[in-house]
Amino acid sequence: MKLAFFQGCNIPIRIEQYATSLEAVLSKFGVSLVEIKEFTCCGYPIRNVDEKSYILPSVRNIALAEAEGLDILVACNCCFASLQKAKHMMERLPSLKAEVNEILDKEGLVYHGTAQIKHFLTVLHEDVGIEQIKKVLVNRYTELNLSVIQGCHILRPREVTTFDDSFVPKITDNLVQVTGARSLDWQGKLECCGAALSGINNELSAALLNEKVDRAIEAGAEYLTPVCAYCYLQFDTAQANMRASGQQSIPVLLYSQLLGLVLGIDEKQLGIELNSTINSRHISHLKSILGPPVEEKKKRKKKAKTTA
Repeated sequence: MKLAFFQGCNIPIRIEQYATSLEAVLSKFGVSLVEIKEFTCCGYPIRNVDEKSYILPSVRNIALAEAEGLDILVACNCCFASLQKAKHMMERLPSLKAEVNEILDKEGLVYHGTAQIKHFLTVLHEDVGIEQIKKVLVNRYTELNLSVIQGCHILRPREVTTFDDSFVPKITDNLVQVTGARSLDWQGKLECCGAALSGINNELSAALLNEKVDRAIEAGAEYLTPVCAYCYLQFDTAQANMRASGQQSIPVLLYSQLLGLVLGIDEKQLGIELNSTINSRHISHLKSILGPPVEEKKKRKKKAKTTA
């Protein structure tokens, strides 16, 4: 499978390990990611300023992928929602589609609406599949508790994003489970992390972050795993500045890094050391709790019964 990799603005500049770890993981399943250099911002920062100006960049990006005959893989939740919103509006507003295509024509582009927008979690869960992931596992975590935070834009509005069940999402939990880790049921799982308020209301942004960290720790989480790039920046980068002296912090691990380790990918290739909240002690801990994959355990039990 070949997909156009839409990284958005934050990932290439501030979370490069998200892209490199994701590419390393997907390559294990024959999924190759194509860089389209003409991709630009999805338009998310101006969504509340001018709706047409917000939609146009996403439609253009989709048209670029269509020109290459490719569907789009997205890692950033805000970009995912923006691209899905663009498709949603183009399908329902023919006059807007005609107006936007008239603008795109100046670049020799045309939006058809044929390219699918795929979140990387959906690619792993649906296109690759849980059973195929199990077959490629080299290890499995023996004891690891995680607090997953989904982020706002991947789940809502559900008629636009069409990702999982917005009230009881299961895809991420299923993907965590296949690694052997446990996705905890905790209060902040489906709530806002506060990143959108940074620079607007820093006090409220910090309060939301601190509440999530406290609830994750109370639930027994050893690591926090954000799906959203903005959530990652909030918990991995801003956490150190927003937590008061003496407050316990929580290390942050991307799902692609979590999965990469049980696929036998080196932690340096996964960029785990680039996470601000991760140190060598955390990496040693993660490696120490890697055990054999489930299939090997089953074979051993079966062999033991036969011998008996």
